[in-house]
Amino acid sequence: MRKLSLPIAAIAVLIAFVCGICVTWRSQTHAQEQTTADANRILVHGYGGTKSTEKRPGEQLTLIASNAPQRSFKTVPAGKTFVLTDMMYNARRINQNLTVNVAKGKLLPEKTDVPYVADILLQMYLKPGESQETHLCTGYTIPSGYSVMAWTNAGLEPDQVVQLAVTGYLIDERK
Repeated sequence: MRKLSLPIAAIAVLIAFVCGICVTWRSQTHAQEQTTADANRILVHGYGGTKSTEKRPGEQLTLIASNAPQRSFKTVPAGKTFVLTDMMYNARRINQNLTVNVAKGKLLPEKTDVPYVADILLQMYLKPGESQETHLCTGYTIPSGYSVMAWTNAGLEPDQVVQLAVTGYLIDERK
């Protein structure tokens, strides 16, 4: 009887060992997949603003990737897409009704007749004395070569300022 129990015990230990290796391998594979997904999604914070004297296309917002905080950019890098997930407006010195346009835009310095293209993503209407901060959750995508831009409606008193802060992430551009 003892001779049979030793091979059975060895087989049981071998099966347990193989199962342990499989579980560990699957856990590592899942962790690597998660790390790869996270590596393809880089957190980005941005800031900028617009003055009542700026006209379309306004100002390009400055973006800063979490993996390179010393280097900012205004145009989404080649091969990447910026997914805009949150915006915050902060009104400064607003003394008349003001419309802030936020757009996906691209400067075209080689053209003189229309030196930019801009698709308005949203407009925010601000009145004097209204709430100073507004948060908007979005899912807008800005492709490589484009920027997040902001400007106000025309013909306003000068020196009215709206600051913008944006958050989102860069992903690999879809092909």
